[in-house]
Amino acid sequence: MYGSLKTAHGSFLAEDGETCFVQTDERPASEIEQDLDYSTLFALVRTLNPLRMKPEGRPRLHYVFTEVPPDPVQEAVASAGGYLIHGSSHIPHDGLRAPEDLADLALSRIAQRVAAERNLEFTGDHLLQLETELARPPLTDDPAYWRAVFDLGAFAGEALRKVAGGRWIRRDQAGVVPFAFACTVRSGPAELYLLAKAMKFFANGPEDSLTGFVDMAAPPSPKTSLWSRIFG
Repeated sequence: MYGSLKTAHGSFLAEDGETCFVQTDERPASEIEQDLDYSTLFALVRTLNPLRMKPEGRPRLHYVFTEVPPDPVQEAVASAGGYLIHGSSHIPHDGLRAPEDLADLALSRIAQRVAAERNLEFTGDHLLQLETELARPPLTDDPAYWRAVFDLGAFAGEALRKVAGGRWIRRDQAGVVPFAFACTVRSGPAELYLLAKAMKFFANGPEDSLTGFVDMAAPPSPKTSLWSRIFG
């Protein structure tokens, strides 16, 4: 199982007096591999969240796997500041990319998969179609709910990337999933909390649709631009 995104599985006091949080993943490596992009995101968030909730305590996080996971998941744990543990041993990982780089890649891949499986293009209209098609998941801290959040937020991010460029960045203030999409909206820089907005959409319905972000970021049509030049 993935485990909770919001809290650590457990904690203990290390011999040096520092708090050590514990996360666990009991899935076999083959199952993690089949779900690699989601697994990478879960590893990132489950490592980042406990550490950022108590920065003053200089905590550590041990991420315990039943089997050694694929390399992207190993990198996610190490990049986010955790220690990957297998068989009571720490498995180090070199050549780390930043957490936001790993999140940008994983979310982009998830969006591409969603588009391919549902025959969608990265447009505002097809984002609305995806919102309509996605079943409302139970509002609980479980894998099915978070996969739906990632699917919707990732697709919105790619739709924005198409019309306004941009990328996913780390922002702790974004909430449970500490990533935002940075792009240009109305000629100015913007940081959009698409994953938090996806959570609101699943809680509140169409009133919290993500399509407005794409509409704002899309460049004006030539007709609109001419009208603005004459009467603006």
